[in-house]
Amino acid sequence: MDNDDRLARAETAVGELARAVERLERRLSVLESSLAAMAAGDDAASALDRLPDEARASAAPAARPRHDLVTVMSYIGRTFVALGGAYFLRALTEGAVLRPPLGVACGLLYAISWIVIADRAAAASRRLSAAFHAAVASMIGFPLLWEAVTRFELLGTDATVVVMAVLTAATLAVAVRHRLESVAWVVVLSALTTSMMMMAATGFVLPFAVYLIGLGVATLWLGYLPLYWRFLRWPAAFTADLSVFALSLRVSSHNQSDSALAVIAVQLLLLTGYLFTIVVRTLIRGRDAIPFEIVQTAVALIVGFGGAVYVAGVTGTGERSLAAINLAAGIACYGVAFTFVARRQGLHRNFYFYTSLAFVLVVVSADLMLRHDLAAPTFAVLAILSSWVAWRVGHIALTLHAAGYMIVAARQSGLLSSGAYAFLAPVSAAWPPLTPAALVVLSAAIACWLVPMSPQAETWGAYSRLPRLVIIIVLTWSLGGATIALLTSLLSGMPGIGANAGVVATIRTAVLATAALLLAWFGRFDRFKESAHVVYPALVAGGLKLVAEDFRSSRPSTLFIALALYGTALIVAPRLIRRPFDRNQRHA
Repeated sequence: MDNDDRLARAETAVGELARAVERLERRLSVLESSLAAMAAGDDAASALDRLPDEARASAAPAARPRHDLVTVMSYIGRTFVALGGAYFLRALTEGAVLRPPLGVACGLLYAISWIVIADRAAAASRRLSAAFHAAVASMIGFPLLWEAVTRFELLGTDATVVVMAVLTAATLAVAVRHRLESVAWVVVLSALTTSMMMMAATGFVLPFAVYLIGLGVATLWLGYLPLYWRFLRWPAAFTADLSVFALSLRVSSHNQSDSALAVIAVQLLLLTGYLFTIVVRTLIRGRDAIPFEIVQTAVALIVGFGGAVYVAGVTGTGERSLAAINLAAGIACYGVAFTFVARRQGLHRNFYFYTSLAFVLVVVSADLMLRHDLAAPTFAVLAILSSWVAWRVGHIALTLHAAGYMIVAARQSGLLSSGAYAFLAPVSAAWPPLTPAALVVLSAAIACWLVPMSPQAETWGAYSRLPRLVIIIVLTWSLGGATIALLTSLLSGMPGIGANAGVVATIRTAVLATAALLLAWFGRFDRFKESAHVVYPALVAGGLKLVAEDFRSSRPSTLFIALALYGTALIVAPRLIRRPFDRNQRHA
């Protein structure tokens, strides 16, 4: 009995398999017939008509609807009829048959009805018809809002923004539900154009800026969906950035009716709105940052955060609080980069993205919060810390941060300007003295230069040592300027009082020649080999200075010393570069 049951089940399975094979054969014959018909010069529709009923039913879902000229013309004609209905409502309103509030309300309901019709058309697979219906809704709704504000003066700016948001959201919902990218483009472009016109006509920027930021973030999310609407976010982001920038311009022209706190809140909304979305995608969803996110973050930092700092400085409203909040955000970005991003393989761009964002936030916020005499030492400490962490964890990006912090610290302390005076200023002008903060920064530059590169650091190819090259340039400029200032005060007197121009010129040449020799000697070691790249610029600068200053200002006795030192540097420095240091050869 059991054997009979097994045999029956096997026969049933074989029968089902045979029927499945027959169905596959019929579908294959349908495909072959369609391909043969199209190869003979027929289109897909005529090939489908000549197939058997069963085959035509099987192939029907694959057939695409065709839109000939007659169909398109009928859609265009229907659009004009629909617009005629809108103008009929306007005529009733202008003729006092309908009161303006009722006429505007009827017009808005008329526009929304076309959104509903577009949704039904798309559900019935009439995609082109749905696109025309959605275009009708935008062509009626947004111009109607314009007239309700500028002509009839029925709606305030806040109410207008709410109605625009509802109209936009409803149309975008239809576009997303039925994957109609053309509908999304129509409503977004209509909304952007109407918003810009409203701001220009009414003079109110802030409510429309909030609306545009929301629309920009919404289009960014649409690009993240499997819809792949990636280009829609660019015009939306550009218009949002432009509106926020207009807020800063109005504050600078003292033509702003909104409070400073409200303006700052909208400016920060631009930054936080986009950053929150990008954080969700890059951290929670674990995706790498894309070019749009990098570009828009940079623009939002400049327009949003930079604008907020500017408005706070002009109006004296919450500047330190703003700096403290963004300093905390910068520290958090560093923490995110090392805690989450650095542990994920293949997301190097995200690490650079978050650390670069942290660098900008920390530099700007610390500069606003700290006194001038404390800012430079703080940045110097951050430069040393970045160099040390880069050596320990092997991230070249942090060496670049160390170079950035060092440049900021040297500028804040006056070290860069002191070097410029020492190398370039005439002796008749008084040179600024070196402050204690400048000496601290100079010591920090030496410390950063002494920290080696990690042997396990990721490679940037030929640019791997670029951050350390920046540090050695800052160090050479600053240490050289400090040496010139010290020797000038000892050998020639104080500039601006009675310093000798010939002696100062010789001191400058001697410092440049000595710097070239020291850089060449250190460049022989692999740990400091980026120093060799500064040797020839130092020699070229020395030669130009000899021609421009020494021959004109120096006496024969001091000119002899300058020429001897510079000639020695020209002979010895290139030879040192060509003979790199070899540990094995020394021990042999």
